[in-house]
Amino acid sequence: MEMKVEHRTGSNLALEETDAPMEQEGQSAKGAAAQDLNLSAAAFTTYYTWTANGVHPSVNFANANVKANSRVLLNISEYGANAQDRFIGAARMAVYNIAPYNGGFKAWVEISWGAPLKVRFDVFVDP
Repeated sequence: MEMKVEHRTGSNLALEETDAPMEQEGQSAKGAAAQDLNLSAAAFTTYYTWTANGVHPSVNFANANVKANSRVLLNISEYGANAQDRFIGAARMAVYNIAPYNGGFKAWVEISWGAPLKVRFDVFVDP
């Protein structure tokens, strides 16, 4: 019987350089809807796509509209044929920490699967 060996990155190992996720498109929250939620008129949504697996403690998401004091909410899902075809599969995925900075934000991402998966990050930013 063969045993499956899974290669994981430990917190004490050197970080691997990976390609950054690519931003796809965004929308702004405007008018009364933004005011009802105590949001600024500049609040917006966007999404990024990426192909990866494993533990990535510092994934960089570049976006000139994000400031160091922005509120950034981020979720992750797997997608199929296109980025709008999202689903929950057998892989466990999580976003743990999010740290905005002037020009983007970084997030700790874990994708628990033995091979790279196509993932979509949905982002809400209130600058």
